[in-house]
Amino acid sequence: MLLHRNDAACSAKGFYTHEAFIEATRSFHGFGTTGDTNTRKKEIAAFLAQTSQETSGGWATAPDGAYSWEYCFKQEQRNPGDYCVAN
Repeated sequence: MLLHRNDAACSAKGFYTHEAFIEATRSFHGFGTTGDTNTRKKEIAAFLAQTSQETSGGWATAPDGAYSWEYCFKQEQRNPGDYCVAN
């Protein structure tokens, strides 16, 4: 999991550590602690899926596959345009 997060090609190298994830979860007291075991696992899995997709540096022919390059970035790489449009 998070195979290339500390690769030199990733601008977020060294940013996503196990300790940082644990510290961040302490800021959200209900995270992964509400509901039965399956509900808690689903919440954590959904968080990892969303954040890994949003931080991916992968490309179609990437070594180990495109999805092994999640947690490569920590900010937008190009102008995303408007997330919300008034109309």
